[in-house]
Amino acid sequence: MKKIVLIIIILLIASNSWAVIITGTGTTKEEAISNGLREAVEMYTSSLVYGVTDVENYQIKKDQVVAASLGYVKKYRILKIKEDNEIFLVTMNVTLSEDKIEDFVRKDVNFVTYEEVIKDYSNIVQRQSQIKKLAEMYRIMIKRPIHEKYGVLYEGYEVKHIGAEYVDLILNVRITQNPFYHKAYNEILKNLSEPHDSREVDIYRGKYRIHNCNMSSEKYYISRDVGLPSSNVEAQIYANGTPIDDTDYEYTDNMVEIANYAVRVITGTMRFGNYIMRKLKDEDANANKCKYMQNFRIIPTEGLPLRIKYRVTDMESIKNLRTLKLTMDVCEEVKKEAERKQMRKERGKIGKKERPKKEWPKTYRNAQGALVIDDGK
Repeated sequence: MKKIVLIIIILLIASNSWAVIITGTGTTKEEAISNGLREAVEMYTSSLVYGVTDVENYQIKKDQVVAASLGYVKKYRILKIKEDNEIFLVTMNVTLSEDKIEDFVRKDVNFVTYEEVIKDYSNIVQRQSQIKKLAEMYRIMIKRPIHEKYGVLYEGYEVKHIGAEYVDLILNVRITQNPFYHKAYNEILKNLSEPHDSREVDIYRGKYRIHNCNMSSEKYYISRDVGLPSSNVEAQIYANGTPIDDTDYEYTDNMVEIANYAVRVITGTMRFGNYIMRKLKDEDANANKCKYMQNFRIIPTEGLPLRIKYRVTDMESIKNLRTLKLTMDVCEEVKKEAERKQMRKERGKIGKKERPKKEWPKTYRNAQGALVIDDGK
Protein backbone atom coordinates (compact mmCIF):
# COMPACT_ATOMS: atom_id res chain seq x y z
CA MET A 1 0.00 0.00 0.00
CA LYS A 2 1.34 3.38 -1.00
CA LYS A 3 2.19 5.61 1.91
CA ILE A 4 0.35 8.89 2.17
CA VAL A 5 2.17 11.53 4.19
CA LEU A 6 0.40 14.70 5.25
CA ILE A 7 2.61 17.38 6.77
CA ILE A 8 1.27 20.38 8.64
CA ILE A 9 4.10 22.68 9.69
CA ILE A 10 4.23 25.45 12.24
CA LEU A 11 7.71 26.68 13.10
CA LEU A 12 8.30 27.59 16.70
CA ILE A 13 11.26 29.92 17.23
CA ALA A 14 13.01 29.90 20.59
CA SER A 15 16.51 30.60 21.79
CA ASN A 16 18.93 27.76 20.94
CA SER A 17 16.14 25.46 19.78
CA TRP A 18 14.35 24.46 16.59
CA ALA A 19 10.92 22.95 17.07
CA VAL A 20 8.17 22.05 14.63
CA ILE A 21 4.62 20.85 14.88
CA ILE A 22 4.20 18.14 12.27
CA THR A 23 1.62 15.50 11.35
CA GLY A 24 2.91 12.11 10.21
CA THR A 25 0.83 9.39 8.62
CA GLY A 26 1.10 5.61 8.39
CA THR A 27 -0.79 2.39 8.47
CA THR A 28 0.02 2.10 12.19
CA LYS A 29 0.47 4.60 14.95
CA GLU A 30 4.17 3.68 15.29
CA GLU A 31 4.70 4.07 11.55
CA ALA A 32 2.98 7.47 11.60
CA ILE A 33 5.25 8.63 14.46
CA SER A 34 8.37 7.32 12.72
CA ASN A 35 7.38 9.01 9.44
CA GLY A 36 6.65 12.30 11.23
CA LEU A 37 10.00 12.33 13.01
CA ARG A 38 11.77 11.46 9.77
CA GLU A 39 10.04 14.30 7.93
CA ALA A 40 10.96 16.76 10.71
CA VAL A 41 14.64 15.79 10.47
CA GLU A 42 14.61 15.98 6.67
CA MET A 43 12.86 19.35 6.80
CA TYR A 44 15.50 20.82 9.11
CA THR A 45 18.42 19.33 7.18
CA SER A 46 17.04 20.66 3.89
CA SER A 47 16.50 24.17 5.25
CA LEU A 48 19.87 24.18 7.00
CA VAL A 49 21.87 25.16 3.95
CA TYR A 50 22.25 28.56 2.27
CA GLY A 51 25.20 27.76 0.01
CA VAL A 52 26.84 24.41 -0.68
CA THR A 53 29.90 23.96 -2.89
CA ASP A 54 29.80 20.15 -2.83
CA VAL A 55 26.13 19.35 -3.51
CA GLU A 56 26.68 15.63 -4.08
CA ASN A 57 28.58 15.16 -0.81
CA TYR A 58 25.94 17.17 1.03
CA GLN A 59 23.17 14.93 -0.32
CA ILE A 60 25.02 11.87 0.99
CA LYS A 61 25.36 13.41 4.45
CA LYS A 62 21.73 14.50 4.40
CA ASP A 63 20.55 10.98 3.52
CA GLN A 64 22.63 9.58 6.39
CA VAL A 65 21.05 12.04 8.84
CA VAL A 66 17.53 11.28 7.67
CA ALA A 67 18.18 7.49 7.80
CA ALA A 68 19.22 7.85 11.43
CA SER A 69 16.44 10.36 12.18
CA LEU A 70 15.66 8.99 15.67
CA GLY A 71 19.21 9.78 16.77
CA TYR A 72 18.71 13.49 16.00
CA VAL A 73 15.39 13.99 17.79
CA LYS A 74 15.85 15.64 21.16
CA LYS A 75 12.26 15.08 22.24
CA TYR A 76 8.73 14.93 20.88
CA ARG A 77 5.25 15.20 22.34
CA ILE A 78 2.12 13.74 20.76
CA LEU A 79 -0.62 16.35 20.49
CA LYS A 80 -3.31 14.46 18.61
CA ILE A 81 -3.99 10.99 17.12
CA LYS A 82 -6.63 10.42 14.47
CA GLU A 83 -7.58 7.33 12.47
CA ASP A 84 -9.28 7.70 9.09
CA ASN A 85 -9.90 4.73 6.77
CA GLU A 86 -7.15 2.65 8.40
CA ILE A 87 -4.68 5.55 8.09
CA PHE A 88 -3.26 6.97 11.32
CA LEU A 89 -2.54 10.70 11.56
CA VAL A 90 -0.32 11.63 14.51
CA THR A 91 0.30 15.35 15.23
CA MET A 92 3.48 15.94 17.26
CA ASN A 93 5.58 18.77 18.67
CA VAL A 94 9.14 17.76 17.67
CA THR A 95 12.35 19.34 19.02
CA LEU A 96 15.56 18.43 17.17
CA SER A 97 19.22 18.32 18.19
CA GLU A 98 20.20 20.90 15.58
CA ASP A 99 23.78 21.27 16.85
CA LYS A 100 24.27 17.52 16.48
CA ILE A 101 22.95 17.58 12.91
CA GLU A 102 25.11 20.57 11.93
CA ASP A 103 28.27 19.07 13.43
CA PHE A 104 27.75 15.83 11.51
CA VAL A 105 27.11 17.57 8.17
CA ARG A 106 29.93 20.10 8.60
CA LYS A 107 32.60 17.39 8.83
CA ASP A 108 32.60 16.94 5.06
CA VAL A 109 30.51 19.81 3.73
CA ASN A 110 31.13 23.56 3.73
CA PHE A 111 27.93 25.54 3.94
CA VAL A 112 26.53 28.80 5.21
CA THR A 113 23.63 28.66 7.61
CA TYR A 114 20.82 31.17 7.97
CA GLU A 115 21.96 31.94 11.51
CA GLU A 116 25.49 32.71 10.30
CA VAL A 117 24.17 35.04 7.61
CA ILE A 118 21.95 36.88 10.08
CA LYS A 119 24.82 37.17 12.55
CA ASP A 120 27.21 38.48 9.88
CA TYR A 121 24.56 40.87 8.57
CA SER A 122 24.02 42.26 12.05
CA ASN A 123 27.76 42.64 12.60
CA ILE A 124 28.24 44.30 9.22
CA VAL A 125 25.43 46.79 9.76
CA GLN A 126 26.72 47.57 13.24
CA ARG A 127 30.30 48.02 12.00
CA GLN A 128 29.28 50.24 9.08
CA SER A 129 27.25 52.44 11.40
CA GLN A 130 30.23 52.65 13.77
CA ILE A 131 32.60 53.58 10.91
CA LYS A 132 30.31 56.38 9.70
CA LYS A 133 29.94 57.84 13.21
CA LEU A 134 33.68 57.66 13.95
CA ALA A 135 34.55 59.21 10.58
CA GLU A 136 32.15 62.08 11.26
CA MET A 137 33.72 62.57 14.73
CA TYR A 138 37.18 62.63 13.09
CA ARG A 139 36.14 65.29 10.56
CA ILE A 140 34.65 67.44 13.31
CA MET A 141 37.75 67.09 15.50
CA ILE A 142 40.32 68.10 12.88
CA LYS A 143 38.33 71.28 12.13
CA ARG A 144 38.63 72.47 15.71
CA PRO A 145 40.77 75.60 16.32
CA ILE A 146 44.51 75.02 16.63
CA HIS A 147 44.63 76.36 20.18
CA GLU A 148 42.42 73.40 21.21
CA LYS A 149 45.05 70.99 19.82
CA TYR A 150 48.38 72.72 20.52
CA GLY A 151 49.62 75.50 22.75
CA VAL A 152 52.71 77.71 23.10
CA LEU A 153 54.27 78.75 26.41
CA TYR A 154 56.50 81.86 26.55
CA GLU A 155 59.52 81.25 28.81
CA GLY A 156 61.72 84.27 28.13
CA TYR A 157 64.00 85.90 25.53
CA GLU A 158 67.60 86.62 24.58
CA VAL A 159 68.98 89.69 22.76
CA LYS A 160 70.65 88.48 19.56
CA HIS A 161 71.48 91.69 17.68
CA ILE A 162 71.00 95.41 18.25
CA GLY A 163 70.72 97.59 15.16
CA ALA A 164 69.98 101.26 14.60
CA GLU A 165 66.33 100.69 13.72
CA TYR A 166 65.56 97.24 15.08
CA VAL A 167 66.50 94.61 17.63
CA ASP A 168 66.69 90.88 16.91
CA LEU A 169 65.61 88.62 19.74
CA ILE A 170 65.44 84.88 20.36
CA LEU A 171 62.25 83.85 22.14
CA ASN A 172 62.39 80.73 24.28
CA VAL A 173 59.08 78.93 23.93
CA ARG A 174 57.67 75.52 24.63
CA ILE A 175 55.18 73.82 22.28
CA THR A 176 52.59 71.70 24.07
CA GLN A 177 49.79 69.46 22.92
CA ASN A 178 46.38 68.92 24.45
CA PRO A 179 46.63 65.32 25.77
CA PHE A 180 42.85 64.90 25.92
CA TYR A 181 42.40 65.94 22.30
CA HIS A 182 45.14 63.66 20.98
CA LYS A 183 44.03 60.72 23.09
CA ALA A 184 40.55 60.99 21.59
CA TYR A 185 42.07 61.47 18.11
CA ASN A 186 44.14 58.28 18.34
CA GLU A 187 41.25 56.32 19.85
CA ILE A 188 39.07 57.24 16.86
CA LEU A 189 41.74 56.05 14.41
CA LYS A 190 42.29 52.89 16.47
CA ASN A 191 38.59 52.01 16.34
CA LEU A 192 38.41 52.82 12.63
CA SER A 193 41.45 50.68 11.85
CA GLU A 194 41.28 47.32 10.11
CA PRO A 195 43.35 44.43 11.56
CA HIS A 196 45.80 44.20 8.64
CA ASP A 197 47.26 46.16 5.76
CA SER A 198 45.78 45.54 2.30
CA ARG A 199 45.12 47.19 -1.04
CA GLU A 200 41.77 48.39 0.27
CA VAL A 201 43.17 50.57 3.06
CA ASP A 202 45.24 53.72 3.53
CA ILE A 203 47.78 53.98 6.33
CA TYR A 204 47.29 56.72 8.93
CA ARG A 205 49.82 57.28 11.67
CA GLY A 206 49.87 58.56 15.23
CA LYS A 207 51.89 58.50 18.46
CA TYR A 208 55.26 59.08 16.80
CA ARG A 209 58.54 58.02 18.39
CA ILE A 210 62.19 58.65 17.43
CA HIS A 211 64.95 56.45 18.79
CA ASN A 212 68.54 56.36 17.48
CA CYS A 213 67.52 58.41 14.44
CA ASN A 214 64.78 55.91 13.60
CA MET A 215 61.19 57.03 13.49
CA SER A 216 58.29 54.75 14.27
CA SER A 217 54.63 55.28 14.96
CA GLU A 218 51.32 53.58 15.44
CA LYS A 219 49.81 52.40 12.15
CA TYR A 220 46.10 52.58 11.49
CA TYR A 221 44.67 50.82 8.42
CA ILE A 222 41.64 52.87 7.38
CA SER A 223 39.37 51.70 4.56
CA ARG A 224 39.80 53.98 1.53
CA ASP A 225 36.10 54.46 0.97
CA VAL A 226 35.89 56.22 4.35
CA GLY A 227 37.79 59.12 2.74
CA LEU A 228 39.35 60.64 5.84
CA PRO A 229 41.01 64.03 5.20
CA SER A 230 44.52 64.79 6.45
CA SER A 231 44.85 66.11 9.99
CA ASN A 232 48.14 67.93 9.28
CA VAL A 233 48.22 71.56 10.38
CA GLU A 234 50.59 74.25 9.10
CA ALA A 235 50.82 76.77 11.91
CA GLN A 236 52.76 79.84 12.95
CA ILE A 237 53.44 81.46 16.30
CA TYR A 238 51.93 84.91 16.71
CA ALA A 239 53.16 87.64 19.08
CA ASN A 240 50.39 90.01 20.09
CA GLY A 241 48.47 88.96 16.97
CA THR A 242 51.41 89.38 14.54
CA PRO A 243 53.05 86.32 12.95
CA ILE A 244 56.73 85.88 13.80
CA ASP A 245 59.48 83.66 12.37
CA ASP A 246 59.42 82.45 8.75
CA THR A 247 60.04 78.79 9.63
CA ASP A 248 57.31 76.48 8.38
CA TYR A 249 55.95 74.32 11.23
CA GLU A 250 53.71 71.41 10.31
CA TYR A 251 51.99 69.55 13.14
CA THR A 252 50.88 65.93 12.86
CA ASP A 253 49.60 64.24 15.99
CA ASN A 254 52.47 64.56 18.51
CA MET A 255 55.10 65.34 15.87
CA VAL A 256 56.34 68.70 14.57
CA GLU A 257 58.09 69.00 11.23
CA ILE A 258 60.41 72.01 11.17
CA ALA A 259 61.52 72.64 7.59
CA ASN A 260 61.34 75.19 4.83
CA TYR A 261 59.79 74.37 1.46
CA ALA A 262 63.05 73.26 -0.19
CA VAL A 263 63.90 70.83 2.60
CA ARG A 264 60.36 69.46 2.54
CA VAL A 265 60.63 68.68 -1.18
CA ILE A 266 63.95 66.90 -0.67
CA THR A 267 62.71 64.85 2.26
CA GLY A 268 59.18 64.30 0.97
CA THR A 269 59.59 60.60 0.24
CA MET A 270 61.70 60.18 3.38
CA ARG A 271 59.10 61.64 5.68
CA PHE A 272 58.79 58.70 8.04
CA GLY A 273 62.35 57.48 7.62
CA ASN A 274 61.34 54.29 5.82
CA TYR A 275 63.19 55.07 2.61
CA ILE A 276 66.29 56.17 4.49
CA MET A 277 66.34 53.07 6.68
CA ARG A 278 66.24 50.86 3.57
CA LYS A 279 68.82 52.74 1.49
CA LEU A 280 71.32 54.18 3.97
CA LYS A 281 73.53 51.55 5.58
CA ASP A 282 77.03 52.89 6.33
CA GLU A 283 78.00 55.32 9.12
CA ASP A 284 78.16 58.39 6.88
CA ALA A 285 74.74 57.59 5.52
CA ASN A 286 73.39 57.17 9.05
CA ALA A 287 74.84 60.57 9.93
CA ASN A 288 72.98 62.07 6.97
CA LYS A 289 69.87 60.24 8.05
CA CYS A 290 70.12 61.83 11.49
CA LYS A 291 70.47 65.22 9.84
CA TYR A 292 67.22 64.64 7.95
CA MET A 293 65.48 63.33 11.03
CA GLN A 294 66.37 66.50 12.94
CA ASN A 295 63.64 68.19 10.94
CA PHE A 296 61.14 66.09 12.88
CA ARG A 297 60.58 66.68 16.59
CA ILE A 298 58.37 64.76 18.96
CA ILE A 299 56.32 66.81 21.42
CA PRO A 300 56.99 65.28 24.86
CA THR A 301 54.60 65.45 27.77
CA GLU A 302 56.39 68.46 29.26
CA GLY A 303 56.41 70.29 25.90
CA LEU A 304 58.93 70.80 23.09
CA PRO A 305 61.43 73.67 23.65
CA LEU A 306 61.98 75.89 20.59
CA ARG A 307 63.95 79.07 19.90
CA ILE A 308 62.01 81.53 17.76
CA LYS A 309 63.45 84.55 15.93
CA TYR A 310 61.67 87.80 16.72
CA ARG A 311 62.51 91.24 15.33
CA VAL A 312 61.35 94.36 17.19
CA THR A 313 61.19 97.69 15.36
CA ASP A 314 59.12 99.53 17.95
CA MET A 315 61.42 100.31 20.84
CA GLU A 316 58.49 100.88 23.20
CA SER A 317 57.39 97.26 22.74
CA ILE A 318 60.69 96.08 24.27
CA LYS A 319 59.38 97.27 27.62
CA ASN A 320 56.48 94.86 27.24
CA LEU A 321 58.56 91.73 26.53
CA ARG A 322 57.85 90.48 30.01
CA THR A 323 54.12 90.26 29.26
CA LEU A 324 54.45 89.27 25.61
CA LYS A 325 51.41 87.24 24.54
CA LEU A 326 52.18 84.31 22.24
CA THR A 327 49.52 82.30 20.45
CA MET A 328 49.42 79.69 17.70
CA ASP A 329 47.30 79.87 14.57
CA VAL A 330 47.20 78.80 10.95
CA CYS A 331 50.05 80.08 8.77
CA GLU A 332 49.44 83.42 7.08
CA GLU A 333 50.13 81.84 3.68
CA VAL A 334 47.52 79.16 4.35
CA LYS A 335 45.04 81.85 5.39
CA LYS A 336 45.73 83.89 2.25
CA GLU A 337 45.36 80.85 0.02
CA ALA A 338 42.01 80.05 1.68
CA GLU A 339 40.91 83.66 1.13
CA ARG A 340 42.00 83.55 -2.53
CA LYS A 341 40.11 80.30 -3.02
CA GLN A 342 36.99 81.79 -1.45
CA MET A 343 37.31 84.93 -3.63
CA ARG A 344 37.62 82.82 -6.78
CA LYS A 345 34.57 80.86 -5.70
CA GLU A 346 32.54 84.00 -5.04
CA ARG A 347 33.76 85.62 -8.25
CA GLY A 348 32.61 82.57 -10.17
CA LYS A 349 29.15 82.77 -8.60
CA ILE A 350 28.82 86.51 -9.32
CA GLY A 351 30.06 86.07 -12.88
CA LYS A 352 27.47 83.39 -13.57
CA LYS A 353 24.65 85.53 -12.20
CA GLU A 354 25.60 88.74 -14.00
CA ARG A 355 26.62 87.23 -17.33
CA PRO A 356 23.93 88.32 -19.81
CA LYS A 357 22.27 85.73 -21.94
CA LYS A 358 23.35 86.06 -25.57
CA GLU A 359 20.49 86.72 -27.96
CA TRP A 360 20.97 85.12 -31.35
CA PRO A 361 19.28 86.69 -34.44
CA LYS A 362 16.21 84.93 -35.78
CA THR A 363 16.40 83.39 -39.24
CA TYR A 364 13.62 82.36 -41.63
CA ARG A 365 12.90 81.99 -45.34
CA ASN A 366 10.59 84.41 -47.15
CA ALA A 367 7.98 83.57 -49.76
CA GLN A 368 10.63 83.50 -52.48
CA GLY A 369 12.71 80.96 -50.48
CA ALA A 370 15.50 83.41 -49.65
CA LEU A 371 17.12 83.21 -46.18
CA VAL A 372 16.28 86.27 -44.06
CA ILE A 373 18.18 87.21 -40.85
CA ASP A 374 16.16 89.28 -38.40
CA ASP A 375 18.46 90.98 -35.89
CA GLY A 376 15.70 93.12 -34.49
CA LYS A 377 16.97 96.35 -36.04
